Amino acid sequence: MVKVQSNPRPIRDDVPRQHPQRWLAPMVLVLAVGLLVLGAARWWPRTVDDAFITFRYSENLVGGSGPVFNPGERVEGYSSPSWMVLMAGAIGLGVDPVSAAKWLGLLASISCVLLVYVDLRRLDPAGWAAGAAAALLGSSLVLQIWSVAGMETNAYGLLFLAGLLALAREPSSTRSDLLASVCLVAAALTRPEGLAFWVLGAFVVVVSSANAGRLRRLGLYAAPGLLLLLQFVWRIAYYGVPLPNTYYAKTGGGSAMWSQGLHGLWLFVSNPAHFLWLAAAIAGATACLAAGRHRRRVIVLGGAVLLHLLYVVSVGDDGLRVHRFYVPVLGPLAVLAGLSFVGEGGGRRRWLWWFGLLAATFTVVASTWTFHARMVPTMRGAGLAYQQGNAKLGRFLARQADPEVLIAVPSAGSIPYYSRVPTIDMYGLNDAHIARVPFPEVGRGRMMKWDNAYVLDRSPDWIVINRGYFAAGDPDAGRVPRDPGILAVSPMDRDLFARVARDGRYALGPIRFDDGSVFFVFARGDRRSGIERP
Repeated sequence: MVKVQSNPRPIRDDVPRQHPQRWLAPMVLVLAVGLLVLGAARWWPRTVDDAFITFRYSENLVGGSGPVFNPGERVEGYSSPSWMVLMAGAIGLGVDPVSAAKWLGLLASISCVLLVYVDLRRLDPAGWAAGAAAALLGSSLVLQIWSVAGMETNAYGLLFLAGLLALAREPSSTRSDLLASVCLVAAALTRPEGLAFWVLGAFVVVVSSANAGRLRRLGLYAAPGLLLLLQFVWRIAYYGVPLPNTYYAKTGGGSAMWSQGLHGLWLFVSNPAHFLWLAAAIAGATACLAAGRHRRRVIVLGGAVLLHLLYVVSVGDDGLRVHRFYVPVLGPLAVLAGLSFVGEGGGRRRWLWWFGLLAATFTVVASTWTFHARMVPTMRGAGLAYQQGNAKLGRFLARQADPEVLIAVPSAGSIPYYSRVPTIDMYGLNDAHIARVPFPEVGRGRMMKWDNAYVLDRSPDWIVINRGYFAAGDPDAGRVPRDPGILAVSPMDRDLFARVARDGRYALGPIRFDDGSVFFVFARGDRRSGIERP
């Protein structure tokens, strides 16, 4: 009897192996997008006041007055030409710009999560890297908040990330160069700092190109930049200045501005929702550099993150808090953290893999808990009340039906947008004079430019106090007639109260709304009939 030995089927090296965890990464991706959408839905009622500045420019553009804050005054107080044009398109189609901005911001954020996932899935078929990075980004409280804040922030973050990933592609090609340029040009038209990264992209193209084809690749990369040149020429022709008014309003603070920016960076880094994420990104990048893997990706993404953080510190961070200026680095940091999971067979460092998993898990939990248990309740309290008060006052002023009225406001968003009356922006973002005055020397505190003497010289009919609104039933509203000073919560407010007292033309009083809420304002002369004197 002959015993026949059966041979196992030979293993073919050209057939990709199926990873037992192949189902895990898509499930984590769905979870990440779900967390993002849930967070956006809970924050949906809140619209940042500065978003209404862009909406006002867009509305004036559609109405025929041009991209201006006040008809007849050519000042570029918006930070995003592309976002302003997009919102003008929405208004022209009869769509509420608030809803349009929120939906576009949310779609941009979802696209960022998908882009990070797809990019890392190519490097790690098992999906650990892609899943962890997607979870980090989708659960980010910063990304969720700014997704539906109404501003261009997350759209810029998407373009910024897409451009960097195209630059980091290995091997690079003329196609990836062109894609990177298009994305970074679009980013530069969405946020002014995007221009610096487009220029640095040209440097990356030159360094990574062979001598023979270097000029050709550089020329192809530079071609989309003609849009930036045209926009620059148009700005000078229309506004008469080479830079947006926001640049002049936010620069010139010297060492105090850097100190303020460093404080903002510390708040971002030390947040429990960020510090392990940052540590994982640094560990992943360091391990790749040491092993000689994905060096171009690490250098491009890591260099861009460092440069962006330097920019944020130099301009003193952002007055809107909640780390708005850090949104663009979230995507690159997620990719770098995902590299902790990317290895080559047995060369994977298990300690780094486990650290990455710990960092991702802790960050998702910390960010989700902080957002839903602490920040959302706060937003639904003071945050929404502030927003609703400004909208009520704006609509009240619109009903005055006086084309000659002039108001002065520290929050130059929803009040001017809903009132549609000429407005002095007391913090200078939309005022050429205030934007160019020196920063007041007021000691510690948020650095903002203001010039109350200039405001009073223009004799506005109404001067709005930044924290003058009180919801129905708020006991502090009854304290104001006895102690008006409780409304002066900032150095600019305190200076304004002192000057108004010396001026003698204005009276402080409440505007009462039907729901029992009240807004305290200064009214001049015959405008006092619209308020009750305390």
